[in-house]
Amino acid sequence: MHDHSFPRKDRLLDAAAYGRVFDAAELRASHEYLLLLATHNTLNHHRLGIIVAKKNVKLAVQRNRFKRIVREVFRSRASDTQGLDVVVMARKGVDALDNKTLSSIVREQWQKLVDKQATAGNEASG
Repeated sequence: MHDHSFPRKDRLLDAAAYGRVFDAAELRASHEYLLLLATHNTLNHHRLGIIVAKKNVKLAVQRNRFKRIVREVFRSRASDTQGLDVVVMARKGVDALDNKTLSSIVREQWQKLVDKQATAGNEASG
């Protein structure tokens, strides 16, 4: 059985946590439909924050669908990185994508973030 929960320990919970990511974004992955910003944290796991502005995604059902898909990718790829705080922001037009396309884009951008983290880690140690 799959664990579909999204526990508090895996979330960015307050404005200060989001602010740290925005102020000190060390890694970023950008796409026409979304933006991922990330910074290292001192925990042994990563945390996720999702921002979907009503201006960009009008319908609540579409905002919730975006969040659900992002959380699912986060859960399935959680072991890819260690100690990151990640904020995912939806951009205009993301609500027009079907689930498969959106999931593919999120996975692709997540992988970009993981690759950048690995590259940054190699440069710091070498």
